[in-house]
Amino acid sequence: MGRHYQNNFTQPSMEHASYDWVKADIILLFGLFCLFALRIFGIYTTPLELGVDEAQYWVWSQDLSFGYYSKPPLIAWLISISHFVFGHSTFGVRIFAPLLQFITTLIIWRCAYQLNDDTPRAGGIGRIAALLWALMPAISLGSAVISTDTPMVLFWCSALYLILPSNTVTHLSPYKFLLAGFLVGFAMLSKYAGAYFILCAILWLLSGHVSSYSKRFLCFLALIAGAIIILMPNLIWNLNNGLVTVIHLSENANLTLPSYSFQGVIDFWQAQIFVFGPLALVCFFMAITKWQKHSLFLLLFCVPIFLIISIQAYLQEANANWAMAAYPAVTLLVAGWFGSFPSKILSSATHGINALLALFLISVVITGQLGIFAPSSDPLRRVRGWQALSSDLQNHIEQHDVKTIIADRRVTAANLQWYFYQNPISVTVYDNDNYPSNHFELKYNYNSDSPSPIIALTQIPEAPDITGIEWIGLVGDSSQKISKNKNRNYFFYLGRN
Repeated sequence: MGRHYQNNFTQPSMEHASYDWVKADIILLFGLFCLFALRIFGIYTTPLELGVDEAQYWVWSQDLSFGYYSKPPLIAWLISISHFVFGHSTFGVRIFAPLLQFITTLIIWRCAYQLNDDTPRAGGIGRIAALLWALMPAISLGSAVISTDTPMVLFWCSALYLILPSNTVTHLSPYKFLLAGFLVGFAMLSKYAGAYFILCAILWLLSGHVSSYSKRFLCFLALIAGAIIILMPNLIWNLNNGLVTVIHLSENANLTLPSYSFQGVIDFWQAQIFVFGPLALVCFFMAITKWQKHSLFLLLFCVPIFLIISIQAYLQEANANWAMAAYPAVTLLVAGWFGSFPSKILSSATHGINALLALFLISVVITGQLGIFAPSSDPLRRVRGWQALSSDLQNHIEQHDVKTIIADRRVTAANLQWYFYQNPISVTVYDNDNYPSNHFELKYNYNSDSPSPIIALTQIPEAPDITGIEWIGLVGDSSQKISKNKNRNYFFYLGRN
């Protein structure tokens, strides 16, 4: 492999060529912009309310900090900006989602071109990569909801672009690795999964590159230094707050009671069908078998991530999006593989399937319905009915001059804080074990100093067992249909402390 690697990466060649636009590029750019506009229209018109994570990120954005209970702070900073510019609306919370995904698509396009800029196929491979990324199911979903993955992947791709291999070893630049480190730092401020970049880059520097060991080590130090400089405020915040985010991450991994289940691995990889697309995922496994000029670099930036998450899935469980950092390299690898074929049938079929999924997701966002595809446990139920609940609750707040609400759980507290944005009422949760398990138990925990009167929300017709509150009784309820077979029912209990 070393000789093969050297032949592919170290032969003197021209510098990276400037991009020469052709008609196909202009058509694609116009198409991507139309897709972006359609996604903007979708989040502007959608009847779907904020999800629990989106509402929680908005709550964070009202109290800017260098860290939060479960995530680093960049998502809150972004929402603070968009909320200020576009006002108190779901659009104002989500606008950065399609915008950042559009920018990331352009970066992926440029990355694919640069990896192949010494071949006549470079332009076509760049266009294939841009389409693969823009139409990926995970990107379609990520353009409709604001999540930590979106800014993380943007900075990840930007860092990847800076250290892409070229046709000459002189491009192994400590300066570029320092800049990449800054970008990795911002990726980690978005989501700690950005740290995978450092691992992958180390493996890349340890691979068959013929540059001197001293230069490779200098690049490694530059990358680490850049990342630490940007991440430092969050590291200090964690130290000053009992490493709360680190503890939360370890609890999420839940490796103290491993299950050792291959079913978890199967479930994780089945879920990747809905991340990358059904045919696209098959093409990824096929692309691995064909060595390309850039295969070593790209495989080192995706396979270790998949391996780590697969081990996590075997030991306990793993969410489908936990491997999102691997997909920039996967996209570039598959695009290069598609570009090696004289026929465009396979790539067109892959794009066609993902395009249908993308249009379906846009229609779901616009209509707020899954239609005939809605399962009995409709996942959209989680983003319905909260405004109606807050309206029902508002009537009783005014009637009884309520000062404090005790929500039953995090999702309820997050959405009520969103809808009572301009109401001076205090929305809290009750931590019955005095061990905060989420942001609201940490920052908005009910205590004896909370002002009365109080309304507590329960999902059973029984007042909650909270020491120090004298319950007056049931004063109302709310029942909202959130899916075909499910209502969200709440009972309102009035009390004083």
